[in-house]
Amino acid sequence: MKNIQLTCAHALVKFLTKQKILIDGKKEPLFPGAFGIFGHGNVACLGQALQENQKELPTWRGHHEQNMALTGIAYSRAKRRKQIFIATSSVGPGSTNMITAAAVAMSNRLPILFLPGDTFANRMPDPVLQQVEHFNNPGITQNDGFKPVVRYFDRITRPEQIISTLPQAIEVMLDPADCGPACISLSQDVQGEVFDYPEDFFKERVHSIRRPRPDDYQIKKAVEVIKSSKNPIIISGGGVFYSDAMEELSDFAKKHNIPVTQTVMGYSTMKRDHSHFLGPIGGLGGKAANNMAKQTDLAIAIGTKLADFTTGSWANFENPNFKLVSINAARFDANKHMAQAVVGDAKVSLSELSQALGSWKAEDSWNKKAQMELKSWNEYVDKESGPTNQKLPSYAHAVGAIYRNSHPSDIAVTAAGGLVGEVVQVWRPRELNTHETEWGFSCMSYEISGALGIKMANPNKEVIAFVGDGSYLLYNSDIYSSVITDNKLIIIVCDNGGHAVINRLQLYKGGKEFNCLLKSSKTPNLVPVDFASHAKSMGADGEQVNSISELEEAFKRAKKSKKTYVISIQTDGYQWLEGSAYWESPTLSLPTTEENKRALKEHLDGKKKQRKGV
Repeated sequence: MKNIQLTCAHALVKFLTKQKILIDGKKEPLFPGAFGIFGHGNVACLGQALQENQKELPTWRGHHEQNMALTGIAYSRAKRRKQIFIATSSVGPGSTNMITAAAVAMSNRLPILFLPGDTFANRMPDPVLQQVEHFNNPGITQNDGFKPVVRYFDRITRPEQIISTLPQAIEVMLDPADCGPACISLSQDVQGEVFDYPEDFFKERVHSIRRPRPDDYQIKKAVEVIKSSKNPIIISGGGVFYSDAMEELSDFAKKHNIPVTQTVMGYSTMKRDHSHFLGPIGGLGGKAANNMAKQTDLAIAIGTKLADFTTGSWANFENPNFKLVSINAARFDANKHMAQAVVGDAKVSLSELSQALGSWKAEDSWNKKAQMELKSWNEYVDKESGPTNQKLPSYAHAVGAIYRNSHPSDIAVTAAGGLVGEVVQVWRPRELNTHETEWGFSCMSYEISGALGIKMANPNKEVIAFVGDGSYLLYNSDIYSSVITDNKLIIIVCDNGGHAVINRLQLYKGGKEFNCLLKSSKTPNLVPVDFASHAKSMGADGEQVNSISELEEAFKRAKKSKKTYVISIQTDGYQWLEGSAYWESPTLSLPTTEENKRALKEHLDGKKKQRKGV
């Protein structure tokens, strides 16, 4: 076998450039690009290797390590986990800045390859600049902080170790059941060390994502459970996207006459005009889906981890005869909550389950009831998000103004905060794949960084990021990134004076306004922020508007603009769409005020409805 003498850094980059994947029958790069901020831990060796291979592996300069990684994660989500971005940083604060992003990817089952620099494997110059020392365990560095928030971790202390570890990292990131981030921590000295690598290591490898089919016995048991139900619903999660199972979901719902609800991460897996669309479910869901959930005797969960906001902290299913069938490629997720598990790919599992069900379908009266509930809820949402002259419009008014003037193919992006719930109610999908969010880790600052990644993955579509003033102030440098890379975004800043949704929770739990809104925090010199001017200083277009009618006109100008356009509008921090599901959150068990007593009563009433044994 022939060998090629390369440094570890050059061999790593060369290997990554040889990885391909089949997407719709076409061979594409598995790693379409890298984001990097260089420092002494990655610039001299890995940085040079990336520079010399930039045609095959483009490297984009980041402005903050967390943000650039969030952009890469969003790109992978928009590509439905079929392509993977790389994020590299120096040792020290650069690497630890990426740990939050790693948690986002881990929580949302999304791939990204982290390549942080590390300390010296030979330890001769220790302690090096930016090294965190552990007096009783010198083998630990700050990069060990990645371990709880990645699916795969390795530290490279010899150059030949990449021969075994890189293929394993790739297989984890492409595994439909185990998908998540991988971290290959690169000792600084080892990056520059030479090894005679086998030539075969650099042969082109074409990957495809496997579709594990479900076990026949599990299909049989699921059929028994479904056929014994009278009033079933479907919960469509993000796994339906990743399996590309939207057509199978639609066919299954029609054939078996089952209303379809959607999680936040699975939103827009079905269009609003579908005969069995019922809208979002749970803590951020609408009353139509939640009313039906309270009555259903069976939920068929597809590609969802069934988090608390989806299930209403498991108080949303009040029927004493309620049962659960869970279809998921991940054994862990499929077997949660006393479910009848169907462990397999969503696309394949739906087809096989439908075939096994034969002609069985739920009664027409059940879906008709669901559609009546949806009609009533849509009327409410249309009214609450319609044109208004009120001095401070609500989030729903702002989202509604954009929705009415948007194209069906425009993609709405949200994350964290109160905007997610308002957007999923108002932004009822007219086309598939038109809503993207980050809700698994509920990470503030994803909105703009994530929108950039989604735009990079969908260059011919308009990407609209809805962001609150709190998230904007946390991180906004990717406005500049979007300008200098010609990735136009439309960013709607809803300024309600701070972290209003947490202020809402604070009041709901019986507390007093404190430290959430700017006006209730320690701010002796509170001044308004001119978000539009700030965006302009980074090269974007921007304007401040003062009414919904002005917002609609500004959005039309933004659509015509060739570069990122930021529109800021002040919104009401106390007006929200009606909630319809319980959500368990910390509650004082020893109330000190009448408001605390009310909150405790509602908390305990909700807990009485929780499904046991989850």
